Amino acid sequence: MKNFIKILPIILCSLLMAAHLGRANMFVLQYISLIIPFILFWKNKISARVVQLFLIIYGFEWIRTIIYYARIRIENGESWLRLAIILGVVAILNFVTILVFRSKSMKERYDER
Repeated sequence: MKNFIKILPIILCSLLMAAHLGRANMFVLQYISLIIPFILFWKNKISARVVQLFLIIYGFEWIRTIIYYARIRIENGESWLRLAIILGVVAILNFVTILVFRSKSMKERYDER
């Protein structure tokens, strides 16, 4: 149960990315994003690293999205600061979620001694 609570941010990040990719009509990537949390059922160091890699990719995708939409808003003379703050928090959430694997129980589960 304690590991499930630690895995919740990973599930949240994957669901947010799946929604983002679905909105962009990237359905294959959306399905891959939905599958990522299920990799954690495999208790191996490789599965933890794969999930961490995807969280890094998710974080950089959110940064790319900030830049893309901020440029559009700046060109249209609209406010872009709120967009940057919200998506920036989402990007930071993805990067911070990687630290879940540093906890003692997660290290034991995924043989990272």
